[in-house]
Formats: sequence, structure tokens, C-alpha cells
Amino acid sequence: MSPLESRSSSRHPRPLRALRLVLVACAALGAPAAGCGSGGAQGSGGAAAEIASIDARLRGTFRLVRFDPEMPLEPMLASMLEFQYAHLVIRFDGQRILADSPGLHVDRAYEIREPAWNRFKLISYDEAGVAYEAVCEFSGEKELIVYAQTPPWKGVATLRRAQ
Repeated sequence: MSPLESRSSSRHPRPLRALRLVLVACAALGAPAAGCGSGGAQGSGGAAAEIASIDARLRGTFRLVRFDPEMPLEPMLASMLEFQYAHLVIRFDGQRILADSPGLHVDRAYEIREPAWNRFKLISYDEAGVAYEAVCEFSGEKELIVYAQTPPWKGVATLRRAQ
């Protein structure tokens, strides 16, 4: 698994690291299981088919359009997050999630678990191996709602499929 990389300056490492963690939670990045997006397929054949279906729907490019944190963000972090709305591009390719914007690059594996029609769980692991969980829900054909569940980055993100 690739470590989290940042092309940003190290002048403000704590706020940038915090922003990366927020965005990682929004994007529900990464997991170590079978090394692919459908790594949760170790269950029954029905669950494997549901995971494959969700994985197919998830593949593609999204943009972050909204993030509502459970706890208010400090002003500097909030303004950095605002910048990401116009710039952050998140791509799910079936094995990895790539999130890019000026000053930010994230590349991690992901795993789909607990499929239930339009809802599923994504597990992510940061560079230190800390797990982040998110419950995701497709909202129509163009939006993915992400309920990030791991403190300190609990909140709800909306991702919209890019054209």
C-alpha cells in the first residue's frame, strides 16, 4: 500500500495533514484485504455478486461537492476544505482510489463490505494503518453520499460523478 503523499509545502503540516484526513474520510479510501475493491467477497456467492455490482457502479470519477463535519472545523481548515470543492477529483478504479487536487495526492486501495442494494461500507487505512470506516449510499445515478464514521473525521460528504 502506498503511503499518503502530499505535494504541498511542509510549512503547515498539521492543517494539511488534517485536511488530508478529512478528504480521506470523505472519499472513504483504502483497505488491505484482497488488494482490490471487491475484497469483501469472502462471504457467500450472493454477497460477492452484490459487491461486484456495487463496485461496477462505484467505478469512475467524482468531485467533492459538500462535507458537513459532525464537529465544526477550525477556520483555516474550513477554508482549505472550501478550496477542495472546486478542485478535488476522486477516481475509483476497482482496486484503488486516487484523489487529486493542487497540493494533494492520495492513492490507496479500497474494500467494499456489507452490500445492501444502494448502501455499502468502505474501509480505509491511513499510512500508519489506522482504519477509517464509512457507510456509503448511492443517491440516484450521479451522487454518492458518504457517512464517515471514524473520529475525528465524522461527517457527511457528497460526491458527484464528474461529466
